[in-house]
Amino acid sequence: MAIVIRRLKESDEVENFDCADDALDNYLKRHAWSNQAKSSIGVSYVAVDEGAPRTVLGYFTLAMAGVPRDAFPKKFVRGLPSYDLPLILLARLAVDRRFAGRGLGHALISERLRISLRVADEVGCRCVITDAYRDRVAWHARYGFVPIEGGRGDRAAKDVSRHANDSGSLSELRLSN
Repeated sequence: MAIVIRRLKESDEVENFDCADDALDNYLKRHAWSNQAKSSIGVSYVAVDEGAPRTVLGYFTLAMAGVPRDAFPKKFVRGLPSYDLPLILLARLAVDRRFAGRGLGHALISERLRISLRVADEVGCRCVITDAYRDRVAWHARYGFVPIEGGRGDRAAKDVSRHANDSGSLSELRLSN
């Protein structure tokens, strides 16, 4: 199976997508395309098999956001201005349960970080954040997400500003109940 990760298209087949989480399934099926094409409030990327290029196997959504400077550990914000810091939000990340455990989540988060680093280098961005279920915290920590305070639920951070030209990133993790 050769996996391609690309922007969501209106013609993509999403109705059979099932990651075993109703909220994530519903977002892809009902909101991802309109949020991307009509509202411009998020862009979704999908993983597809080259052999079935319209069937979505997994996805993530990116959006822009900001977070108060005081939400970060002091070591991340020394010397920065006192206003909100720009960031990229990984709004959603899901893999169809038929493809779970095959490394697709790793491929999706890796592509998300590559895109985020490119954007951060072009427009300026202090970090990447994500909302995560509490039982997925250890999985996200493997990618350098560390806890920070504030916002919705618990959070974590990893700095992109220092790594815009290499493989690192500032990622933040917000935990969902």
